[in-house]
This record gives sequence, structure tokens and C-alpha cells, in this order.
Amino acid sequence: MAAFALRRVLVRTFAQQNADAPTARATASGGGANRRSARPFVPSLASEWIGEPAEHVRVPVEIVAITDIGHRIQRYLVRQIGTHNLLEWSSARRYGFRVGDRVKLSGLVQAHIRRDDVCITTLHECFNPLRMT
Repeated sequence: MAAFALRRVLVRTFAQQNADAPTARATASGGGANRRSARPFVPSLASEWIGEPAEHVRVPVEIVAITDIGHRIQRYLVRQIGTHNLLEWSSARRYGFRVGDRVKLSGLVQAHIRRDDVCITTLHECFNPLRMT
């Protein structure tokens, strides 16, 4: 279930970016400059891990998905601004963030995981994330 949700978020995130750019086949052929790919591009290993375990990192991110995982805990899937790097962090505190908000995260790298061929950096001890305007 979580894997399907992650795949759906990735398709929505990257499909719009790639819909604006012509495909390589369309630019290579002379007459088909208007041709678009039939299905959205889903990157494989497009994201990279950030930092090393137990290293302190500070990154500006955009919230991609928020999931309630029970016991009043929310899991945030975020993307580093300017890259395709994905990070994940969980919190029992409700910050009032919504999908699309830009936040500056500061925390410790807990682990590097791979889910659906995507590299995700898990953070913990992310106290006081700052909303960017």
C-alpha cells in the first residue's frame, strides 16, 4: 500500500515536469517536434541519498506527501528543492504544513533506504522546521 502511494506521488511529481519538455525521439526526428510521450516519466534511482548516517544536515525542501501513520504521528515525504532527492521524516507534532509548502529542515540522518527503486534519506530529530516564504 505504501509502495503504491509512493509511486503515485512520484508519477504526479515528475509527469508535469516532463510533459513540458519534448521527448528525445521527437527532437531527433525532423518532423515530430510536437510529439509527446504517451505515458508519464517515472525516474528510476533519480534521487540520491543525502549525507551519512548520524550526520547533521540542513536542507530546503518542498512537501510532497503527508501520511497519518497512527498514534497521532505524521510521516512527511519531502523533496529537496532544486533536485529530485527525497527525504522522509516523522513527527508527533502537528506543524500545519500542507502538500506544496516549502520548509527548511534541520536534522540528523537516520538511515538510507531504497523503496520502489528510489533512494530516500530518513531524518530524525527535526526540531522546529522553518516555513520558507
